[in-house]
Amino acid sequence: MKIIMICLLAVLYSCSDELTIKQDYDYSIQTLPVPQKIQKGETVPIEFMIIRDAVYKKAIYSFRFFQTDGKGTLTNDKGQPYTVNRYYNVEDTFTLLYTSRCEETQTLDFVFTDNFGKELEYRVSFQNDGKKE
Repeated sequence: MKIIMICLLAVLYSCSDELTIKQDYDYSIQTLPVPQKIQKGETVPIEFMIIRDAVYKKAIYSFRFFQTDGKGTLTNDKGQPYTVNRYYNVEDTFTLLYTSRCEETQTLDFVFTDNFGKELEYRVSFQNDGKKE
């Protein structure tokens, strides 16, 4: 009888009326193909997609970036500039415009973060195509 009471108490206290909902799903970052070479003064689009393992409607994604090689400017598709190492919220698909300001190799390192603390890094590089403006 004691064993039955202990089991019954364990079952009663282990159950909860609260439903646990998974919120922090994994995700990955993809871009459409970008040119390998770029001229000084040329602007190219970088089209990003956040690929979610599952959709949780309250998930928020943001990115920041660093230019580790070369010199250029990054703007949104409305022409508003982005500042290095600042967080910007984004949708699941978005386009950034990069304009080359030098004749060397250019590298942009992006860090994507969701509101659950998961970070992903993504790198985009361009080579100078050697042509003059």
